[in-house]
Amino acid sequence: MEAVPKIEGHASFYAHLRNGEVDKARIIGMENDRFVEKILFGRKYYEAPIITSRICGICPTIHSTTAIQAIEMACGINPSKQTKTLRKIMLAGQMIQSHSLHLYLLVLPDFVGVSSSFELQKNHPDLFKNAIILKQFADSLLDAVGGRAVHPISDVPGGFKSFPTKESLKKILQNINEVVDTAAYTVKIFSSFVYPKIEREMIYSAIESDKDYNIYEGDILNTEGKIFSPSRYKKYIYEELKPYTRAKFATFRGKEMMVGALARLSLNEKKLNKETQNLLQSLNIKINFENPFDNIIAQAIENYNFVIQAKNTIETLLKEGINDKEPVKPPQQFSSGVGACEAPRGTLFHYYKLDKKGFIEECDIITPTVQNLPSLESDMKLLGPILEGKSKEEGINLIEMLIRAYDPCITCATH
Repeated sequence: MEAVPKIEGHASFYAHLRNGEVDKARIIGMENDRFVEKILFGRKYYEAPIITSRICGICPTIHSTTAIQAIEMACGINPSKQTKTLRKIMLAGQMIQSHSLHLYLLVLPDFVGVSSSFELQKNHPDLFKNAIILKQFADSLLDAVGGRAVHPISDVPGGFKSFPTKESLKKILQNINEVVDTAAYTVKIFSSFVYPKIEREMIYSAIESDKDYNIYEGDILNTEGKIFSPSRYKKYIYEELKPYTRAKFATFRGKEMMVGALARLSLNEKKLNKETQNLLQSLNIKINFENPFDNIIAQAIENYNFVIQAKNTIETLLKEGINDKEPVKPPQQFSSGVGACEAPRGTLFHYYKLDKKGFIEECDIITPTVQNLPSLESDMKLLGPILEGKSKEEGINLIEMLIRAYDPCITCATH
C-alpha cells in the first residue's frame, strides 16, 4: 500500500466507488505508535514539555507550549503577561513555519504542474523563494524567543529562563517589509486557484477569546454554540480506535467536526487584525467557507495575520522593553491540569495529573489530526460525483489533494 505523498507523516487511503458514489472511505495511518503518554508516567513534571516536543519535528513548539500550560495549571502557576506575550510570538512563528511549508511545498505543486518541491524549486524558483522567506522569518522568531528554531528550550513552566535581546528582535524586523509583502502575495495566489467543490455543513471547533485572534488560551467554541472550558474537554471530545489504522479518531460527542485554520477563521473572522481585514477587502475575499479545500486559503490568510501580529508585538516589546524575570517556582502541592492551544492543524489538548512530589501519574494528549480524521473520511465520500468519469490515476490524485488540503499530521496522530 503506497503512502500519500506530500503530507506530514505516512498514511494511505482506501476508497470504494460504486454507482458514482464513494460508499467506503478510510484513512489508514502507517506510522508506528511511540507511546509518548506511557513514557511520561513517573517522569518529573518539567520533563513533559521536553519529551512531548519530540512528538513531531513540524509541531514541536505547540506541543511544548501546551504541555507547559497544562503543567502550570497543575502546579498552580499563573504566568505573567510578558510570558504570555513571548509565548504568543513563538506560536505565531510555529504557525508561519507550518503554514508556509504546507502551502508552498506540499499544496502548490498540484496547481502549478509539478510533482514535488524539488521540481517547484527548479521550475518556479520565485515561488520556492517565497517559502524560504517566510520560513526564515518564522525561524528567526523562534530562535530569538525560544532559544532555537526547532525544539525551543527557553520556555519552561513558570516563564522563560532566557530572554530575547533587543539586537535579536531588531534583526528580525530588518527585512519585515519583504516578509509582509510575501505573506500578502501568498494570500493572493492561493485565493486565485480553482479548487474542487464539496459543499457540506460541518461543526467547526476552535479556541475563542474576547480579545483577539487568540491561539494561546481561551474556551472552546464551535458552530453549534457550545462553549466549554478546556478543563472539561473529556466530556465533549470522544476518542476511539479503528481496527484499520494506528491513528485514533475523535468526535464532538459522537459528531464529526473540523479543527484548524478553516475552523478558526470561520469562528473568529472579526478578530483578525486590521491589516489582514484590509487585505481581504482589497482582494475581495469573503469568509464564507463550506468547502474543505478552503482550508488552504484559510491557512494563507492566517499566515499573513500572524506575520503582522508578530511584527506589531515585537515593535511593542522594543518600545516597552523586556523584564528579565526568573521563572515562577511551583508550590509544594501539585494536582492536575489541562492545556489547550491552537496548533497549525487545530486545537491541541494536553492533560497531566501529578502526585504530591510532582511526578506524572496520568497523561492524555489529543491532537488536531485525530479530531479531523472522521470528517476527512466523510469528505472523501462526497468526492463521488467529481470522480465520475475520471481515470483511476486522476481519481487518486483528487483524493490525495483533499487529504493534503486538510494538512494532516499523521506523526502527531500516532504519538
